Amino acid sequence: MAKKHCYRDIMDMIGDGMDSELSGLSDEDDDYDTDEDGVFPRSELDKILKEIEEAELSVFEPIEESDDDLFIEANEPSSTNPVSQPNTTLCSEEDKSFNDEFIQQFKRSSAQQFTPPNDQTPAVNLPFVQNTDIQWTNKPFMSKPLNVQALVPKISTTSQTLSPIEYFMNYFPEVEFENMAKYTNLYAKQKCIDNYLDTTPGEIKVFVGIHFIIGCFKNTNFHMYWRDTFRISGIADNMSLDRFLILRSCFRVIDNNNIPTNNVDTFITVRPLYNSFLNQCKKLSVETNLAIGKQKIVFNGELDELYYDMEDKPCPWGIKTFLLCSQNGIVYNMILHQENMIELNPEIQNKYGLGGSVILKLVEHLEMDKHILFFNHFFGSYNLFMSLDYLGIKAAGLVHINNFAKPPILSNRELKKLGRGASYEVSSADEKIGIIKWFDKKTITFASNFITSGQPDIIECYDRKKKSYIEVSRPEIVKLYNDTIRGVFINDHLTGIHRVFFKSEEWSLHVLFHFFDMGICNSWLEYINDAQATNLPKKNTMDLFSFKQKLAQTLITVGNTEIAPRKCESPILSPKSTIQPKYVSTNCEVDSSNSPDELRYDRINHLPEFDDLKDATLCENDGCSKKSHATCTKCNVHLCITKKRNCFYEYHHQ
Repeated sequence: MAKKHCYRDIMDMIGDGMDSELSGLSDEDDDYDTDEDGVFPRSELDKILKEIEEAELSVFEPIEESDDDLFIEANEPSSTNPVSQPNTTLCSEEDKSFNDEFIQQFKRSSAQQFTPPNDQTPAVNLPFVQNTDIQWTNKPFMSKPLNVQALVPKISTTSQTLSPIEYFMNYFPEVEFENMAKYTNLYAKQKCIDNYLDTTPGEIKVFVGIHFIIGCFKNTNFHMYWRDTFRISGIADNMSLDRFLILRSCFRVIDNNNIPTNNVDTFITVRPLYNSFLNQCKKLSVETNLAIGKQKIVFNGELDELYYDMEDKPCPWGIKTFLLCSQNGIVYNMILHQENMIELNPEIQNKYGLGGSVILKLVEHLEMDKHILFFNHFFGSYNLFMSLDYLGIKAAGLVHINNFAKPPILSNRELKKLGRGASYEVSSADEKIGIIKWFDKKTITFASNFITSGQPDIIECYDRKKKSYIEVSRPEIVKLYNDTIRGVFINDHLTGIHRVFFKSEEWSLHVLFHFFDMGICNSWLEYINDAQATNLPKKNTMDLFSFKQKLAQTLITVGNTEIAPRKCESPILSPKSTIQPKYVSTNCEVDSSNSPDELRYDRINHLPEFDDLKDATLCENDGCSKKSHATCTKCNVHLCITKKRNCFYEYHHQ
């Protein structure tokens, strides 16, 4: 195996281009220096200089991204992006143009990976201070006045709330369902499944809607939904179990044959749906107070990128993600964690570490002087707070003292002697960053670039020794942190309440339907904001369960109108079978339910037809008590249509 060399090692071996092993030659004898035979070996010198020049050219070629972003193969040619900033010391005057061209190429490649908010100063020029240059003072941190402009959230409609499917389709538009059907059919053909019938975007909507219903009921054995004892008509009447299992095994959003052989992205097979979700998230009106934290996609199968969380005992294994959330849980940005963080700028990651580079990536689309950011100790560092202040973002969060060059702050033992509610703070020499340590039940340390103690308030805490409540002084930064950081936990909670249940060893299915669940949570939170803005009565506001159930019902209903009549035919036929069995409706007296409003009033393809039932069925139009044999082919309800009354027209017009 070839030995790997760090870029700096290679530059040290090359030198500055002026010296070599022959550098002992003096300037006086430069024109005529002889070997032991009295003749200067000019040919050998030219050969050595030529080899050095070829070595420089091979090193300065663009380097292809690999699993190890910090190293390159010393004896293999490079191909695409550089992995670290080159030494800007010029080799010689004749190499100056070559090095300038290489540096410009590196800056262009870095700009493609990381675009600062509003085309501000590139991230490579963010302020960075070495630990040895960080200085602290024992002075309290002077809180900076907040010049943050409070944003008024924009509602999705000006008059009334939208239907659940309208919110949901913003995150996953029609083209995504078309691609799902396309690549599912392609994968089924690649697997050579016998007698496979091609699926359609409509059937994929039914397939996804059934999963949402399964998530609402959470039966550990989903086969029960098709059995007589626990049968659910919304599932069993719209797709057979065999068809459901085939679609689940073939469900794809990308052509696996088009994945490059040199691919380093572990999650490339789910990127289309991931990008579709994020595109809508970044279009939302961003609130003022924001939180960044970790979330886990539960999975316990085989995957190199699995994350083990010791604190989460029921489901310790999963795929880690980083979220940028509002105070009430709306997701604005997200990053999937993997060993090769291809979404991050390698230079930024080398400087700020994983936590700092993740935050700088998540906030790249935020505007200056409009947001306050909160995060925990995994992300915080001195240079991160400096960079966020440079970008016009106020930030505060839990930190580790070790990441701040040993500030002169009281130890935990000394602070405990002062009692509960005691705090001690210091500030940097330039008064841009402050650190405060506060003791309640235990000591916790916060850092910020805009506030520390601020205006403390008094809270009541229970004292076990005294067995009563006591008053404790709380710094303002603690209150702001507690009020905002819960946004990440709220989103995690909402996503897990009615999460789609899976017993599958394919990690991609878990991740894809996690994106669907996150899209539903974001849609519901948008709906809640719109309901409050339009003064919708609380009793008429749907909870998350009702919202998801209605969304599932609408997806199934809309999907059934888009697929061919074979939607209820048996998907698996014997090779000798030539006749397709037909599904027979059992609704004879009364229609099971009305169609969703978004389907009822769209005025598209609502056509009447007459059934063959012996007895007429009650008309579904409000206020009509007559019976009819006429049905709407799209809504699948019975409606009167005679010379004296036209319930068919009234039912489809508001």
